[in-house]
Amino acid sequence: MSMAEPFLLPPLVLRPTEETIRSRIGEVIGLILDEQAWTQPIRVERGTLAVLDGHHRLAAAIQLGLGRVPVRTYDYATVPLASWRPEIQPTRDEVLRRALAGQLYPPKTTRHTFAPEPLATVGLGRLLGGPERDPILRDEVSSRRLRTGTVPLHPG
Repeated sequence: MSMAEPFLLPPLVLRPTEETIRSRIGEVIGLILDEQAWTQPIRVERGTLAVLDGHHRLAAAIQLGLGRVPVRTYDYATVPLASWRPEIQPTRDEVLRRALAGQLYPPKTTRHTFAPEPLATVGLGRLLGGPERDPILRDEVSSRRLRTGTVPLHPG
């Protein structure tokens, strides 16, 4: 499975593929606030930024007003895809097409399988607001954004 190191992106640039469950979003918000940190990057397809895993974390970030979230990108051809719902059998092409069109699957439809990964803990304060509010990252963000359009998770 091909994955990249985690980095930070604004949550609104990510493309959900599934609807969410309101009560679960509340649970995730509670976990983030209790920890005062984000521990699991949102997993996305690297070309389209379609969310493969982390829809409730994404919704929580948006509700919390976070300016950026940890993201890890994947080559979708290497990510196993199944369905939690026997009546829906999505394909990779269909998942990406629907993400780009904003046609969301019902909650918990697609099942993407990932190898275990180390936690990528980022303090909540670092995720609030955009890079312009983080003087330590401002220069690194500007230069990296010019090169790649992304913000590093661990600058340096």
